[in-house]
Amino acid sequence: MLLLTAVALARQVTTHDFFRVTQTNSRSASTPGAWRYTIAPRTQEARAYWDAAVEDWRRALKIGLRVKLGAFEVVPTETGLRMVPLCEEVHPGCFTRPSLRPGLQGWKMDLVLLDLHNALDLALGDAKKHAKPYPATVTLSKFLRFTVYPDGRVELAPSGWKR
Repeated sequence: MLLLTAVALARQVTTHDFFRVTQTNSRSASTPGAWRYTIAPRTQEARAYWDAAVEDWRRALKIGLRVKLGAFEVVPTETGLRMVPLCEEVHPGCFTRPSLRPGLQGWKMDLVLLDLHNALDLALGDAKKHAKPYPATVTLSKFLRFTVYPDGRVELAPSGWKR
C-alpha cells in the first residue's frame, strides 16, 4: 500500500496551482450519489493560457489530429475520442504545444500544462474510486468530459464544443 501511495505522489509535479478541481455529488433521482468533478482555471491569467490551449486543441481534434495531454494522448476515431497512454514521467514535452497569443510566455505555459496534468490525475484517480454504483464524470472546462465507469473504463466526449 505504501508503494502505491509513493507512486501516485511521484507523478505529481510542482506547479503554481493554476487549476482548481471542484467535486460535487449528484442529488438527482436517476443517479443519486454519482460523483462529478470539474477542472477549471483558478485565475484570469490561468484562463488566458487555458483558452489559448483549448482553442488549438479543439481545432486539432476536429481535423483528426492527436492531442497530447501529459500521461495520455487523445485520439479522434470514427465514433468519437479515445485515450492512449503516452508519458509515464510527465514533462512539458508530453503536451501538444498550443500557439501563444501576444503577452503569453512559453515558460509559464509549461507550468500551466504541468498543473493541468496534476489536476487531471487527481480528479481521474478520485473518480475511479467513486465510480460505484454510477459512473463518475470529470469535466475539463470547455474541452473534454471523461466518464469513468465502475469497471474502470474511461470514455471521452467533447465538452462545450462539437466534433
